[in-house]
Amino acid sequence: MNKFLLLLVFLAADLFADQPPDWSAFIVQSENKGWSAIVHPEGVADTPWKDSWVLNIYKGFHFSYPAPNVKPVWTTKYNPSGYSGGYLSNDGSTFSYVEAWYYPYSPVVKIYREECKILKNGSYFAVGDKLQKTVSHELWLKEGGNVEYLSIDGNLYLQLETIKGPRKIEISCNEEA
Repeated sequence: MNKFLLLLVFLAADLFADQPPDWSAFIVQSENKGWSAIVHPEGVADTPWKDSWVLNIYKGFHFSYPAPNVKPVWTTKYNPSGYSGGYLSNDGSTFSYVEAWYYPYSPVVKIYREECKILKNGSYFAVGDKLQKTVSHELWLKEGGNVEYLSIDGNLYLQLETIKGPRKIEISCNEEA
């Protein structure tokens, strides 16, 4: 019986353990599968976290790197956290990365457009301080919550579900990042 309880404790602790970053290149599709984002290191540094990274946006569905003659519609420098994933708008104009972990004074949402980058610190979202704790971080997003792009009155927004309800960010390069 004691071995069973010990195993149960280790399994429960593992559920809240933080996964280390994998620092791998990755591909994200827009919801309508009309656009692809490919994020990769330039490959000049000895370690991936010291490398320069690039975000390339391609028209069409790509599940691997396109042929060399296929050029991206737009490209920009990318500042990775070491984890794969993100959200690409259905018109290919915007790529967003949302951190699972909460940082009040560091970016938890990074929005990339050809003409600008928008960063939002955790405090911007006013989720309070009673967050679910993991081994070394705090979670601020609703479990199973949705992250999506919305078009309202001709303006593009990123909406995400936090533990305190939905939050919207207007995606405009005219505001300060």
